[in-house]
Amino acid sequence: MKRIIIALSILLAAYTFFYFSQTHASSGSLDAIAQPTLAAQEASSRPNDDLPRLHTVLKKGLDENNYLAPLMELQEREAQYLSSEQMRGNYLDYMTLLNSYVSNFEAAYSYEEKFLSDIEPRSRIRERNARELSSSPVDNYRTRDAFEVINAAADTHQVIMINEEHRTPVHRAFTLRLLATLYAKGFRYFAAETLYSADAELNRRGYPTQKTGFYTSDPVYGDMIRTALRLGFKVIPYEYEGTCTPQPNNPQSCDEERERSQAQNLVDRILRNDPKAKVLVHVGRGHNSKTKYEGEFAFMAWHFREISGINPFSIDQLQYSERRNPLDEDPLYRYVTRKGLIHEPTVFQSTEGRFWVRNPGYDLQVFHPRARYEMGRATWLQMGGLRRPSTINLRRLNLAARHQQFSGREPVLVQAFFAGESADAVPVDQIVLYPAREVPVLMLPKGALRIRAINRLGRLIGQYSSAAR
Repeated sequence: MKRIIIALSILLAAYTFFYFSQTHASSGSLDAIAQPTLAAQEASSRPNDDLPRLHTVLKKGLDENNYLAPLMELQEREAQYLSSEQMRGNYLDYMTLLNSYVSNFEAAYSYEEKFLSDIEPRSRIRERNARELSSSPVDNYRTRDAFEVINAAADTHQVIMINEEHRTPVHRAFTLRLLATLYAKGFRYFAAETLYSADAELNRRGYPTQKTGFYTSDPVYGDMIRTALRLGFKVIPYEYEGTCTPQPNNPQSCDEERERSQAQNLVDRILRNDPKAKVLVHVGRGHNSKTKYEGEFAFMAWHFREISGINPFSIDQLQYSERRNPLDEDPLYRYVTRKGLIHEPTVFQSTEGRFWVRNPGYDLQVFHPRARYEMGRATWLQMGGLRRPSTINLRRLNLAARHQQFSGREPVLVQAFFAGESADAVPVDQIVLYPAREVPVLMLPKGALRIRAINRLGRLIGQYSSAAR
């Protein structure tokens, strides 16, 4: 329970940087941007007694590897949660998470848009983002394949740090695709922010379970961890798990403690025993920024550089990714996608060899293409060929379709697991089948897999074995 509460505090507090980084250039102070997050944390400790705690609903479902039960329960109580001043923000956040975990990306981003709309600085950000560019600072730059650039950087950097927006799983897929090449170049440690140190058996076991971390319940994040372990990486947790009381004269003091402690954990758990180790660190949002903001607040990467003496190669994925509302996108992102310049993860390089970065805390900023959908799934889930579309065998699951539409009366969760992994292993992939909607495909990696269908109650409807090739 303590780990869940810690994770929820992290979940809410992490939004601070996302809003700060977008507003800072024009008007925001860190204090102003942090206020909505701090208010949400306070609200989470004073729930409406008529509504179940969100983390209780989520945990009950995930303990049984049943994502459908919490999704449907929360949907049915939506009007109550949205009308609750204390729980509205948390509810929108959780529904963004849960829908993304079952690949309901349209629904996930709809909830995210509502969440963002409720946060006071968002109106200023959207007003700033409304302008359309007729020219841009990258007009004289050439496009480069982001994977090639990062792979080249791996030759000359000991530590690479890459971030993710927690509601944008394509960022996790990007890191997953980097793993094999980085391992071939001598990287042997993969540190991930979300991991619980209590899962001491992770490296021996070789795959994540529902007790491995918070965001690792996402099949894409879970498979990023699984892939790292299969390649031979030692996977390291480095999150701050202490307790902190904010100083009266410094409301960011606990955030600062977290940043320093994360950096110290990386040094203590990896470099102290293996000072030449090559390390890939996957962080949430702005923790890999090397800038010291407002002269005082600094994120983990800045502290890591100060403590270790190693300047990490820091990669940002946040700023130039697709959002549901175009006003939540950077005007430069809309400009380059409108020009047809972004078909794969891309960076921009000048004729002098400099890479385009707007935020000086980073060495590289990746532009992700807009999502495309085929057979009911986002094509980025193919991960450059690491996964392939696989038709669901409805007959073997005791399910049926009519004219390619699911003919069941209630939603059903179809999940894929690696054969031989335990009952609480994080699924490799999963999708919800909705009545009268087209049946999508699964996106499966190579290997022996177990495919199952369960209903809301977790009852097994059917299952079969599959050997994806």
